[in-house]
Amino acid sequence: MKYFFELGNFKGLSEAELKRVLEIYGINTDTVKNFSSKILIIDSKDIDNEIVVRVFNRLGGFIRAGEIIDDLDSFLDLDAKEKVVFGISYIGNKDFDIDKIQKLSVQIKNNFKKRSISSRYLLPKKYELNSAQVTTNSILEKGFELCIIENKDQQIYGKTLAIQDIESFAQRDYNKPKIDTKMGMLPPKLARIMCNLSGLKEGTIWDPFCGSGTIPMEASILGYNILASDIDREAVSATKSNIIWLGENGYISDILYEAFQFDITRPDPKILNKLRKTDIDAIIFEPYMGPPQTKILKPEKAEMLLSDVRELLLRFRKVVDNSFKGRVIVMIIPSYKTFKGWKTIGVREIFDKRWNILNKEYTQEDLKWERNNSIISRNIFILEKR
Repeated sequence: MKYFFELGNFKGLSEAELKRVLEIYGINTDTVKNFSSKILIIDSKDIDNEIVVRVFNRLGGFIRAGEIIDDLDSFLDLDAKEKVVFGISYIGNKDFDIDKIQKLSVQIKNNFKKRSISSRYLLPKKYELNSAQVTTNSILEKGFELCIIENKDQQIYGKTLAIQDIESFAQRDYNKPKIDTKMGMLPPKLARIMCNLSGLKEGTIWDPFCGSGTIPMEASILGYNILASDIDREAVSATKSNIIWLGENGYISDILYEAFQFDITRPDPKILNKLRKTDIDAIIFEPYMGPPQTKILKPEKAEMLLSDVRELLLRFRKVVDNSFKGRVIVMIIPSYKTFKGWKTIGVREIFDKRWNILNKEYTQEDLKWERNNSIISRNIFILEKR
């Protein structure tokens, strides 16, 4: 069977995330091929519908996934006793004639009617049905979403098996009890992607700059045990509250976690000793990058912020060299937009060649999270100790 995965807004991140997760499931990443700027295709005898859904449900950087349909006529020749609910999405070039979706939907409905099958269809608001349309109308349970997938040379069809749970991500972003807008908010989707980039099947993750706990929250949902620390006592308290909230809302159960105050720049010897004795499998974090920025920066302001980030990361590396027995780090280094272009620091300014940078092993794209009109861009690095 062949399967498709629809990429989110950040192609490089999504591609690397999928390949790292496939490795967790023992699936050869050479089976992943680029079909278009929006679609990755997997052609492997080692996967089936159930595995695709399980893989997809742990991803943060994908919109939908499904199976490729070899024979559209046979696919539509289904038998149904209950009312069929279906919809059609187009994943391809923006110049697609959207009226074709309605015409095809009517044809499918009329075909069902001739066979005495009751049906109704939904039309996308743009080119694709959104997550709310699919989930609210139970399309995947009561019928199907047919995807028209196109690149410049080829058109194929797919049946959606899973679609991203946008509402769940939004709830964890905005409805958790403790939110710290002063420190800047890491999106839960990015936190999920970073956890997956670790390539860990199981184990313990440490976030040394946990803030209000976005990375520990997503890591705990994925089943990892958690260490969360921060220099700010209120941040540690917020992380604890948010993880408890996850349990109360059914996101997690039986997760081991510990949140504690820890100044990475002046480490407490007792805590360092405890960290040395703890089996930490990966460190995943976003360092403090300064207060949120609303205007393009002067170059000297960006250099000042970067100097602070560099110093913080160098102190972090010293702690890691002395305490960390694990092999994987997934981290963010910021870029700041200035009147003279983007300013950043290199990862090799922090980590020497005793650490491999794995980014290019999984994608030729940059691992970058950057919104339109962003002042701060996030550059993600996967590091593995030699």
